Amino acid sequence: MRVYLPLTVQGLTELHRTGRIGPPPLRAHAVTSSLRADPDWTGADDEELEYAALMAAAFASLERIATTGDAPRRVVVAADVDDAAIEPTDDVTEVVVTADIPLARCQAVHVDDADTEGEVAEAVRRLPDATAGDGQALAAVSLSQLELLWFATQEIGDLLG
Repeated sequence: MRVYLPLTVQGLTELHRTGRIGPPPLRAHAVTSSLRADPDWTGADDEELEYAALMAAAFASLERIATTGDAPRRVVVAADVDDAAIEPTDDVTEVVVTADIPLARCQAVHVDDADTEGEVAEAVRRLPDATAGDGQALAAVSLSQLELLWFATQEIGDLLG
């Protein structure tokens, strides 16, 4: 199953240093049977569902930035994981991965452009208000105007500079 793992820049640095994401359990997002059955996603094709899982992971990365104080750039790693290492949760896209993920199983890295750090930092600042239900803050933290950039895993070293 393809999973989207929310990381931070520090997490990406660790992946580059160690060659793996771990230790488990690892919170990730994926196209789950719950997502496919969700009435809000009726008629969505596989590409739209994959994008929904990616964006859920991007939001989880934003939450990690808020709790760790890491650099304000969302990082999501797409990886292929054996179905036996996946446990569902009550969330429509969230899964728990019960095994380390070696770099060889990682397919791509999605990350914010360095030029968008100000907008991401503002989203982190407004996250508590968004969580409390403030509609304007929720719009700010969605970062829907910012597309994550795609990188091959071979580019991680260059990406980290």
